[in-house]
Amino acid sequence: MIDSADNATHPLPVTGATRLHFSDASRSTFTVDLGQDLLGDWILTQTWGGTQMQRGGGKRIVVDGHEAGLLMLQKIAQKKERNGYDQVHPYHVRSHWL
Repeated sequence: MIDSADNATHPLPVTGATRLHFSDASRSTFTVDLGQDLLGDWILTQTWGGTQMQRGGGKRIVVDGHEAGLLMLQKIAQKKERNGYDQVHPYHVRSHWL
């Protein structure tokens, strides 16, 4: 809790990675992020783009909770790795405009 007098603010139960970045050989990038919105709903946000694409894209999905979101994050990561994407650290992600 941030303020002991505030009954509405609670700590986030972060128990695993909440943002993953992926890149493939053609420098396409994919990012998936799990977080809460201002109403407390857990949101899974996916964004993609790259040098070979005319445009990038993204989508947001409301998930049933933190654990459900972490499970979806893990499934998406496994699928991306099967499709030839490598997980990279944020400081290794390069903009396709460089």
